[in-house]
Amino acid sequence: ASTEAEIYDPATNTWTTGARARVARLYHSIALLLPDARVLTAGSNPSRRNDEMRLEIYHPPYLFRGPRPCIEHVPERITLGASFTVHVPDAGEIKWISLIRPMATTHSYDSDQRLVDIPFRRNGACRLNAHMPANPNLVPPGYYMLFVVSKRGVPSVARWVHVLAKPKAPEPALERGDIVVGTGRRIVRVDPG
Repeated sequence: ASTEAEIYDPATNTWTTGARARVARLYHSIALLLPDARVLTAGSNPSRRNDEMRLEIYHPPYLFRGPRPCIEHVPERITLGASFTVHVPDAGEIKWISLIRPMATTHSYDSDQRLVDIPFRRNGACRLNAHMPANPNLVPPGYYMLFVVSKRGVPSVARWVHVLAKPKAPEPALERGDIVVGTGRRIVRVDPG
């Protein structure tokens, strides 16, 4: 097993190696992104009944490329398809707003992993007007870490946000003479004439 951290840069389609871990992480291990953008690694069982109990915290080198952006305010709840404002001290320095789903790892695999870039535009010196995607397949409702990332690639400390589903449209009321077919809250009107 490789003990070196690997960092992918999508802009250049390249990988670079980072610091070397002291503990090999094999089956039943995790790498957990923390809200402060460090990474916790834990677990492993190189052989049956030989469980690794040591934890390590990795400080990615991009944390040291310059000052970290700061999120002064973001709504705690954001509905799919809605616009919202992120208050930051220096909006001109922000390159990305990203949502990252918390980890749900089992057997070294996170089936719920996702990073969603949120489109935004700057509004003055301290505001980012953002728009949450409307598609629940892209952003399933639930809790996310919201990061802002500087033009130097330095992430903020995350703020937790709760992404909510869009309110459902009210179902049409039944009228006298309607014939209803179906079950499970699905109404199908049939014209008796």
